[in-house]
Amino acid sequence: MQPSQQAYYLQTLGIVQYVPKDAVLLVDEAPAAAFNDASRNDPSLENIEAVGDRKTLDVAARMNINFDEPAVTKKASRAAPTAEPVVIGKPESKAPAELIEVKFSLWQPNSEVLVCSGVEGALADSDQMQLLTNILNAVGCGIHRLPQMDLVEWPPYPNADGDESEVREFLSTLLQARLKTRPVRHLLLLGEAAADWLLSPQQRSEQSGFGSLALTPETTALLVTSLSSMIDTPQLKASAWTVLKSVSFAPAAS
Repeated sequence: MQPSQQAYYLQTLGIVQYVPKDAVLLVDEAPAAAFNDASRNDPSLENIEAVGDRKTLDVAARMNINFDEPAVTKKASRAAPTAEPVVIGKPESKAPAELIEVKFSLWQPNSEVLVCSGVEGALADSDQMQLLTNILNAVGCGIHRLPQMDLVEWPPYPNADGDESEVREFLSTLLQARLKTRPVRHLLLLGEAAADWLLSPQQRSEQSGFGSLALTPETTALLVTSLSSMIDTPQLKASAWTVLKSVSFAPAAS
């Protein structure tokens, strides 16, 4: 292949050649008669072409140009897909259990009755304690003042936690132990809080309002409104008397 033809093909393919100055002069000095059929038969021109070819090939070798193989355009290597970072989420924290706080005041004036009242913010004041004394005496208790109060509360100690089932189990166990050691015929529950917490859900469903409910063959629960409600609404004393008028808290004759 003639150098001029090679240059033409490379130019057509868009390949730019950078050659030394002496190579450019060599190509310029090549006679245009190289493409003439008649001039190809001239031995002197063949010598010139041979010398020109060798020099052009030398220049091409230095420039790393291969005239015998078609130019191959290398495709840019495709970058490997970047793996998306794995986001490790924080473990879901469990919602803290709702803090349950309940308190109950207990009085046992005699062997016939155990009184349990829900504590609503503060312990029973003097008016409430006087009202309770009057109620007990109205059904035969015959006392001048209330006995010492026992306080039952959840949580039983600081930082103790538990869900509703655990609180109910604690209160139920405590009440059963109290009734076993000091049995009574009646358990007077004052207020809905006392009835809701000290009775099992099944027992509460049997007596949803105020009234009487057999806890055991020996003990009957009496459910009446709270002392504070009877003081705020005196008409509620009548409903409490409806529940209590048929029972007697008088101690049994020895």
